[in-house]
Amino acid sequence: MPPPPPPQQLLLRHASQSSLDESSQKLVGKSGLEPRRPPYRNTNHPSKVVEGMAAMRTAGLLCDVTLVAETLEVQAHKMVLAACSPYFYAMFTGFTEKESSRVTLQGLDPEALQTLVDYVYTSLVEVTEENVQSLLPAANLLQLGDVRDACCEFLQSQLHPTNCLGIRAFADLHGCLELLSYAESYIERHFTEV
Repeated sequence: MPPPPPPQQLLLRHASQSSLDESSQKLVGKSGLEPRRPPYRNTNHPSKVVEGMAAMRTAGLLCDVTLVAETLEVQAHKMVLAACSPYFYAMFTGFTEKESSRVTLQGLDPEALQTLVDYVYTSLVEVTEENVQSLLPAANLLQLGDVRDACCEFLQSQLHPTNCLGIRAFADLHGCLELLSYAESYIERHFTEV
């Protein structure tokens, strides 16, 4: 057992602690009001929260709804879905589904549903030639405008004289006005090739 510190060291340690306490107190001005500092903001917090919710979904923790499209079942959190989609917000706050733990989504492509729920939790979506025709209508239905816009941008980048009429018709069918306008301009510019 080491010997106790000499009394002088003990006093110095105590005095320095006392000084720290006094110096850390805020000075109050003559008006009696102390200046306000803005609250601390952790800029990493939102991404940590979303990553945590995605990890819980993957582990099946605290999920309160199972979405069903044909034979596919996708577990999720109503609050997360409702925060990202006006469709789910309305469903889980104003309709009978707010009490349901299982919701069947008729006419929705199962792979598109999986992709869109993954997007809600990760903000990542890969639009491809294989999935764009099912993803765009599903994003429209679930009111995920960012995914819908990503699909429209992808189709716009794919315009060619061999597919521009089909893309124009697809844009018209799904109310993608910007894509529709772009496709029509493309058709006019490449009329002889079309």
